Amino acid sequence: MLVLIAEDQTEIGDVLKDSFEDGGYDVLLAATAAEALAALDAHGEEVRALVTDIKLGSSTTGWDVARHARELKPEMPVVYMTGSESNDWPVLGVPNSILVPKPFAASQIITAVSQLLNASNTPGG
Repeated sequence: MLVLIAEDQTEIGDVLKDSFEDGGYDVLLAATAAEALAALDAHGEEVRALVTDIKLGSSTTGWDVARHARELKPEMPVVYMTGSESNDWPVLGVPNSILVPKPFAASQIITAVSQLLNASNTPGG
């Protein structure tokens, strides 16, 4: 199962990648919003979930990446990570997403992805 992780802080991206791989997931790691958008365009059919930081070091944000993911796959599970943008989540976040504030344990992100994947696999869910 392929998960796209968009995180501009290398250390966090690497920890998440290792943790997801340890959990049996395949991972695409993007360090910028542009890389994340390109990965979605190239692998959108295979990507089962998106984990994105909100601030990705450019004018394009994790909010934008998530909206693009949902344009490709309306039911794509989205987990946002942020240190400061949580107040904008109700307005800018996509529906049925989860926001995890930084700092967090990698297991919190994996649990959030699992919850969304399970919800999307539930009939009527």
